[in-house]
Amino acid sequence: MISLLGTLMGFGTSIIPEILGYFKQKQADAHQLEMLAAQAQYAEQLSKLKVQELDAQAEIEETKGLYAHDRSIDSGKFINSLRGSVRPVVTYLFFLMFSATKGTLIYAMIVNQNLDWTIAVDMAWDQETAAIFSAILAFWFGNRAMSKARAWQIEKKRA
Repeated sequence: MISLLGTLMGFGTSIIPEILGYFKQKQADAHQLEMLAAQAQYAEQLSKLKVQELDAQAEIEETKGLYAHDRSIDSGKFINSLRGSVRPVVTYLFFLMFSATKGTLIYAMIVNQNLDWTIAVDMAWDQETAAIFSAILAFWFGNRAMSKARAWQIEKKRA
């Protein structure tokens, strides 16, 4: 009986290191998976930052290219001045047309409908007018600010 008990104890004690080794390996594998997940997350963030950096660099290079192209075309002082004034002149003309249309609308509401001028202005300045006006201002003054705002909204939606 003692020999049987000794045999069982010997077998039992010889298998304990294998069982402990199994649990240690399982713990090491879990730690390795956590490390791989952390590395993958780091790589993803790094790639996002690299893409943002490349986008900014591409925008800078595009702007430099446009300016270099404009400087390279030398058609004489008058033609260069005329070419440089096209966008501002078109903008001024559309703004004058826009102002004249809205002014006429406000005048017609005051005269024909006997509205107070504050109510007429409030009615003429509707959502569409505000959108057009802000789009024009954003085009001329807010290209970089708008691209940053778009990027911020995209990041906000992802989070």
